[in-house]
Amino acid sequence: MAHTYIKRFTLGVALTLLMVAFAADSFAAGTPAGTVISNTATADYEDANANALQAISNTVTTTVNQVSAVDISPPTGSLNADPGDLVCYAHTVSNNGNDAGIIDIATSSSQGFTVTVYEDVNTNGTYESGTDTLLTDTGGSADVDTGILPDSVSSPGNNSIEILVCIAVPAGTADGTVDATDIDIASVNDPGATDSATDTTTVQSPDLGVVKSVSPVGNQPPGTTLTYTIVVTNNGAVDALNIVLTDPVPANTTYVGSSITQDAATRTDGADGDNADHDDTNAGEVTVAIGTLASGASTTIVFEVMID
Repeated sequence: MAHTYIKRFTLGVALTLLMVAFAADSFAAGTPAGTVISNTATADYEDANANALQAISNTVTTTVNQVSAVDISPPTGSLNADPGDLVCYAHTVSNNGNDAGIIDIATSSSQGFTVTVYEDVNTNGTYESGTDTLLTDTGGSADVDTGILPDSVSSPGNNSIEILVCIAVPAGTADGTVDATDIDIASVNDPGATDSATDTTTVQSPDLGVVKSVSPVGNQPPGTTLTYTIVVTNNGAVDALNIVLTDPVPANTTYVGSSITQDAATRTDGADGDNADHDDTNAGEVTVAIGTLASGASTTIVFEVMID
């Protein structure tokens, strides 16, 4: 009787798979945009005769998306200013995305002050005419911009620009005026990638108050000596400079010679080196060059006339 023998073979398969798993956006944030990630699986195995065999899968690819991220720092600034000042705030604008691109810079002053933005070329935090460069609209968006900034992945450390946001405070702006200038930045690659900062400028200006009184008060006969007292006070937050007080001698009176005092110190009538005179700097007037009054300070001027 014939017998049939069946020889059973066991196939041993050594399978090696290269697996890549990631969250697309977070991975791309650290990889340049456009990078192609390839993945191929390989299976190594043997047949019954111990012959080494290999099976290779198809290759799958993933292209890294562009991820935009921008930053402006510091997020706030605060300075005091005099009327007529140009106040500049230093900020750093960074492209933290994975592709080079332009960052728009839009500014808005709550008081309607004029705002200009410069590149701080020597990065010293101070505006210098002739050194720092006025930023313009290079991308056609109507906002000034940084020009093309390298990305943080390909050029770490070279992906930012130092800027100066300069605010012109008009002459005559009232003491205590507060301006909030908003700086809004956005990626041209992705307008949804934004950041912002706010600079607050408080205007501090001198504010002089002048109060005059006379003694004696009421109706007086000819020959009466009238004593005029003028108190000048700086009610503002900063020094008042180059103050000059003038007071005309009233009609129907005659100035009493050598009667000028300032804070009880006698002043002479002529132009002889002290800071006061009568009928010299200005005809028919008492003139006192007070000079500087600090914030909250006052000075008192006294002189006399006689009723004709």
